[in-house]
Amino acid sequence: MPPIGLYVSEEVSDDDDPIYEYASEELHTPVSSKDEGEKHEFPVFNEEYGFREGRFEIGTKFATIDGFKEVVKDMFISEGRELLWIKNDKERVRVGCRGEECPWLAHLSYNKTLLCYQVKTYKEEHTCARDLGSNAADQHWVSKKVEKRMASQPHMTTNKAIDFLREEFNLVLHPKMIYRAVKEAKERIMKNKKEQYGKLRDYAMEIIKSNPGSTARVDVIPIPQSLPIFDKIYISFEGCKQGFKFGCRPFIHLDGTFLKTYHGGQLLSAVAQDANNQFYLVAYGVARSEIKESWKWFLTLL
Repeated sequence: MPPIGLYVSEEVSDDDDPIYEYASEELHTPVSSKDEGEKHEFPVFNEEYGFREGRFEIGTKFATIDGFKEVVKDMFISEGRELLWIKNDKERVRVGCRGEECPWLAHLSYNKTLLCYQVKTYKEEHTCARDLGSNAADQHWVSKKVEKRMASQPHMTTNKAIDFLREEFNLVLHPKMIYRAVKEAKERIMKNKKEQYGKLRDYAMEIIKSNPGSTARVDVIPIPQSLPIFDKIYISFEGCKQGFKFGCRPFIHLDGTFLKTYHGGQLLSAVAQDANNQFYLVAYGVARSEIKESWKWFLTLL
């Protein structure tokens, strides 16, 4: 049986690059007799990590190259060091530290046997001094961080993003770069949101299928020679209908409120009160605006 890691030797030969220790000695450790017949398990990187928490080691497996590059950027930004991309293509990534004579080095390439990307070389110690900034904080990295915050602050502005980066990451970046990053994040979110509207009809059909007796209706505005535009949606589950009939007072309260999302709209609801004076939702819907026609449509279905 060949030693662990010998299968990567042909992937890490680079005649045109500076000479580095591409393959780790740990990956080339021979298999002892007691390990024969046992499958060697390498750690899998947990992508649900927080800032300053992303760490890897020799042999760590990554699903994508982008995932590896993101965690390396986080490490250098949190430590205030300058990043050096030695090799960066679709097959492998080799990255080091710009610090003078700093030995920090990481190499990741595709493992055809394990069908994943794997860390082949890793020297984690820095000998250079820390700095207040890092060149790893590029527009793409900033947009990713801003996009996560937009889940709770959908209308984030450039000034709010500047404050967010200063408070969370201790970064002071050029306002123009932050502006472009915020714009990139918003465009990505807007695209995802629009795609979700295209799944509303499938969602309504699944409600009717899995909850017999329920009502789910989606209305659209037809556009000639183009896809229709969302107009209204109404949903009332059969269980909610029966609960109102047998456990609530015979009164229904109607209410509407603004949806603070990118596309806006109005959330319409029909609410009752049960025997414990608790609110009980009978039906709800979403309309583009709270106008007389929208409520008339809602009450007709109710």
